[in-house]
Amino acid sequence: MFVTLLTWLAALLATACAAPLAPSGPPPPSGPPPAPAGWTLTFDDEFEGAGAAPNQMRWLHDTGGTGWGDKQLQYYTRSTGNAHLDGAGHLAIIARRESSNLTCWYGPCQYTSAKFTTRQPQLALFAQGYGHFEARIKTPIGKGIWPAFWLVGENITWSGTANAGEIDVMEVLGDQPGQVQQHAHGPGLEFGGPARLPAGQSVADWHTYAIHWTPDRIDWQIDGRTTRALTKAQAGEEKWVFDHPFYVLINLAVGGDWPGDPDEATTFPATMLVDYVRVYITNDDEG
Repeated sequence: MFVTLLTWLAALLATACAAPLAPSGPPPPSGPPPAPAGWTLTFDDEFEGAGAAPNQMRWLHDTGGTGWGDKQLQYYTRSTGNAHLDGAGHLAIIARRESSNLTCWYGPCQYTSAKFTTRQPQLALFAQGYGHFEARIKTPIGKGIWPAFWLVGENITWSGTANAGEIDVMEVLGDQPGQVQQHAHGPGLEFGGPARLPAGQSVADWHTYAIHWTPDRIDWQIDGRTTRALTKAQAGEEKWVFDHPFYVLINLAVGGDWPGDPDEATTFPATMLVDYVRVYITNDDEG
């Protein structure tokens, strides 16, 4: 009996040692797919995690209720109630209609939301000139809802907004769910307009929004399809300020001069989901 028990224990231990250990905890992040040939990934966030704010080594909060130059109604907060990783590989940015002790330009704030940037005047996390900037996004809809994925010249602090330049990879007016706004702004330059999604599609569906930017051209893309282009020759030498690094912003605004205020049909909370943001240096960046 003693020999039999030892033999059984030895066999059990051998089996346990030989068996592979089951992984503990959540699976590791999948990460981005391999970059296209000739491209180099320079920035990415796949938004893995649950409950927390996005990676502070990649994103900075931009906060306040100043109206942001066009009478927007929201106060951008740092609260995870307005922005957090949703546990399914997305950043959720949530606009809420709520009473608070926050003060906006018009008085007590009625709405809260969140805005993220890769640069503040005191700290720059990421900026790049030329390349491919891409995000996969699903937006809320409704009057007064205004989500955006955009770029601004990093020299804005000393050169001013116009000379810094702005590239709007995508903006949405929530009461126009079949259209995506694509624009570029510079000194004396107001370029762009809406791009229509294919029939039956909406910004409330998942779409990949991108620009492909070289020294003399910017192409806007939706789901890999080029929908708009601006060339240096078309803009003119003095108006083409797209020749220096730009930083990345993502936000969900409420109201303002352009989209108008929410109405009784606008649903809150309104959630913008971002699946990923990726930036590449490409093989045509040198012109």
